[in-house]
Amino acid sequence: MSKQFAAFYVSWRDAKVRPLGLVADERDYGRAAAAALQSRLNQLADEGWIVQEIIPSGGLSPKQTAAFTIIAFR
Repeated sequence: MSKQFAAFYVSWRDAKVRPLGLVADERDYGRAAAAALQSRLNQLADEGWIVQEIIPSGGLSPKQTAAFTIIAFR
């Protein structure tokens, strides 16, 4: 049986409650990214995906680093 692999990108922009521009700091972006990641993992579990790896993204600013790539298969 063959496996179907997929990559899903999740960032703070996918969160229901987003940080406000000038008054947000890196903790706010981290919280938003964690909430978006948790929501996406729950959605993938409901769809039957098995998570193989979660890769944090790199960058120079909090907006760039508050993101993840999920590698999953089913």
